[in-house]
Amino acid sequence: MEREEFFESRGANIYGTLTLPEKGTDFAACLFIGGALPQTREGDVDNSKVDWFPRPLPERRLLREEAGILKQIGMATFRYDKRGCGKSEGDFDTTGLFDLVDDARMALRWLRSLPEVDSERVGILGQSEGAIIAQILAAEDPGIGFVVWQGGAHSNIEGIIRWQAEAFWKLDSEVINNMRQNAPLIYWGYKQVDDLIVSAQKGERFFRLGDEGWSFHRYLPWYKEHFDNPPSRFVDKVKCPVLILHGELDHNCPRAEAEKTKQVLIDAGNANVTMHIFPGLDHSFRRLGDPDEDFITAMKRPLDPAMPEALTNWLSSFSILE
Repeated sequence: MEREEFFESRGANIYGTLTLPEKGTDFAACLFIGGALPQTREGDVDNSKVDWFPRPLPERRLLREEAGILKQIGMATFRYDKRGCGKSEGDFDTTGLFDLVDDARMALRWLRSLPEVDSERVGILGQSEGAIIAQILAAEDPGIGFVVWQGGAHSNIEGIIRWQAEAFWKLDSEVINNMRQNAPLIYWGYKQVDDLIVSAQKGERFFRLGDEGWSFHRYLPWYKEHFDNPPSRFVDKVKCPVLILHGELDHNCPRAEAEKTKQVLIDAGNANVTMHIFPGLDHSFRRLGDPDEDFITAMKRPLDPAMPEALTNWLSSFSILE
């Protein structure tokens, strides 16, 4: 069963989808937190944001698929449109990291309050930036039952962005031109990466990306908050069970970030840490036809079955579902 719900956060109604198993009550539950860029509850880029992406991008539906997967093992889930995306109120163009953290915190509070949900058995699944937000929440809230980190970072994202840019300019010219046409924000972000980072570090509010053919004023406090609060500040405080999922060919975040996160958790005394690095899979757990394939092409492929198998096996292996 699915139904649309909303919660209030920082003066905005944030809408999402609650998915419940067909039978039972007092379900274990999982809050889904999507990645960076304007995203809907399904795990797709919000194609209504034509200033961000003038050409529609393929539907990925990662979070929607994962909701169905967890429903099959008897777990409730809630996924939501990010602030200012989909049906949710607010202005995504001026949303910072800690606005998103506040929204996720309120979503978690709301999910725990539902009569169908066992408030003692609620965890978080975070994808990409959502994994960073999940770390922050789990570090402050020992009542969180588990965390699933998908394609998440450990280091300061300034270094991640520079790593992305360096790899991008090594790609075939056809791939680069395809990105310029279909995802100009990504292209210009890499082309102007040094100036953008300097402006963000100086505390400026906006930076103009692009040229006379396409331009966008990128909100810089989002970058500054990330730069000043790397995931490494929080991860050693996470004591709940953790599952780390990462594609070997992730072009958004190197696999070494998953390995760093695992080691810090273990060194900090977390005895329940599991990691899967999936050979041949990308940031969204799609199997690449070519190691340098761009993410737009890869989004058209189905979710590789290796990832949901690892996810459900792990969740079924401990008492969260009992």
